[in-house]
Order: sequence, then C-alpha cells, then structure tokens
Amino acid sequence: MLPACKKVEQSEDTTADTTEETTEPEPASDAPAYTHPLTGLACEKDLSYTRPVSIMINNIKASLPQEGIAQADILYECLAEGGITRLMAIITDYSAVTQIGSVRSARDYYIDFANGYDCIFFHAGGSTYAYDTMAARNTDHVDGVNGPAHLYSGTGTFIRDPERLKKYSSEHTLMIQNGAGIQSAIDYYKFRTEINKDYAAPMLFAPWGDTVSGEKDAAEVSVVLSNYQKVKYTYDADRGVYLRFQYDGMPHVDSTTGEQLSFTNVLLLSADCGNIAGDDKGRIWMETTGSSSGWYITGGTCTPITWKKETFDSVIQYYNADGSEVAFNRGKTMINIVPAYNMDTVAFQ
Repeated sequence: MLPACKKVEQSEDTTADTTEETTEPEPASDAPAYTHPLTGLACEKDLSYTRPVSIMINNIKASLPQEGIAQADILYECLAEGGITRLMAIITDYSAVTQIGSVRSARDYYIDFANGYDCIFFHAGGSTYAYDTMAARNTDHVDGVNGPAHLYSGTGTFIRDPERLKKYSSEHTLMIQNGAGIQSAIDYYKFRTEINKDYAAPMLFAPWGDTVSGEKDAAEVSVVLSNYQKVKYTYDADRGVYLRFQYDGMPHVDSTTGEQLSFTNVLLLSADCGNIAGDDKGRIWMETTGSSSGWYITGGTCTPITWKKETFDSVIQYYNADGSEVAFNRGKTMINIVPAYNMDTVAFQ
C-alpha cells in the first residue's frame, strides 16, 4: 500500500483574471494525485493537513536492536550525555504504526527539532531542561514515565515488552504498542491533529520524475559523533539508497523487519554543543537556531550546504552555495546533528 500524502498542487486558473499569471509550473503528466509531505513519495490519501508525531528512541548499544524504527519518514540522531546518541523518529501516518521502541527520555534540543515539524512529542521521561522547555512552550507531549496510568494498560499507549524484559534491563523495554495507542493518547489529551496553518513545508523536493545529483562522489560516508558512536553510510546503487552502519561498522537493523536501515537522503548538519556547566549528569547543550554548515548526501554523491533555523519553532531550511534552496530526492531522510568540533572527521570515499 502506498503511504498517505499530500495532494500535488495544480496551477491556478487564470482565465478569469489576466492581470496576474501564476508562475507555478504544471505538474508532470505522470505525477501522482498525492505525495507524502515528508518523503515526497507517491501515496493514496491526503495527509497534507495531518500533524506528525515524533518519538524519542533509545540507541545505547545495550538496547539494540530497536523495533519499528524503519517506519520513520525522517530519523534524527543527536548526542546525549557521555557520548551516547538518541534517535528521534518522525512519522506522519502513525495510524498504521506497529510496535516501536524502545522509547527513552527527552532532551531540550530534540524538542526544538521536533517543533520544526509541528510534532506531537512522545518520550519516556526527560532531563530537567527538557521538562522546563515543554512547560515554557506548552508543548503537546506524551510521557511514558510520568503520564497517566491508563497509558500503560493493555490497550493503552505504552507497554513494557514481556519478551524484552527477559533479555534487557527494564529501561530498555518501554515500547509504544501501535498506532491505536498513539491515537489513544492524542484523544485523551485532546491534542490538535491538523498541522498548524502557519506551518512551512520542511523540504523542497525535486520535480516529479527528476533526480538530484551532488557535486562529488560519495559512495561511502563516515563521521565520528563521539568516541562512543561512529557512523557510516554506504551507497547501494541498485536500490538508490544509503545503508546505515553504527558503532564502528555494525549494520543498523530494525528487528521488526530484519532489514538494515536505508535512506535516500542523508544530512550531516554541524551544530555547536558542549557540556552544561555544573550538570551532575554530564548533559550537553546544543545550538539549534541560527546558521551553520552541512552536507547533503544522495545518489552516491555529496554537496556542501548551509542550514538555517530562525527560531525554536521554525523548520530547518537548506541552501546551496549559490543561495538557492536545496532540492531533495524523494524518499526517507536521515539527519545526523554533528558536533561542530567533529565536522572535520566527515570522510567520503
């Protein structure tokens, strides 16, 4: 089944008023009726007004493999304390989601990135800074640690997976059960489910049928996020996707499908970060607004870019060296937020 998506916009009818003419091109004759707002792929129904969810995902070695994360339209990876990383899955058509997790705690900078997509934020606890941020912004969020008891019932949102409890420490076993569980929490809190009317589309996709290429070859890309986490992406030319590896060459596998994670687009975005002075847990701060450098990797090629985020709530915008907006290939996207001090470890082969 095709994923659910937004309708391809038709150009305006200007026959009644010839004083102004639309500059929007006619869609290609083979363009689908609907395209997914976060992947640009063809799909069967209109999701252009659907508010996505974001889910904080455990990525500590001891918690692997994760379940269900291949369902993400966009997947983020950022540092947390001690050099570990957390993932954040962004999903638009959550109605069809199967069990996903394990779910872990929030950090304040993840909330900033989620806000750019107008997400409902799912997490399991969080740092003091994250809770302060959510309170200050009145963030629509669902907490798997401090939420109401019914969210943990058999038909609720979260579950301590009994099979994982046999093999993992309890902090690695909290899962979101399925799309019905997500909807149950949204209904309970009466959260808005339509995208904010002022929401800006997060990515500009290439015209239907076109393919974007970069400036130089990048069949393999590697980056050091920390002493603990080293990431690599290898291009599979037959499928037109990058396969993800982590922890010095370990294939990153979703245990639900048994397949390695793959992405049409990979973004490596530089961000200033550092330890929070006096924090007894070694937590970090991360700059999420302003402008910095990055790389757009797709189709076995790479291109240097600039990324900009004007406010905590605004979407990230991407620009080429000539100032034009980056056009993305259609498909899933992996976004690595790379500490600025480690951007020189980015290597292409």
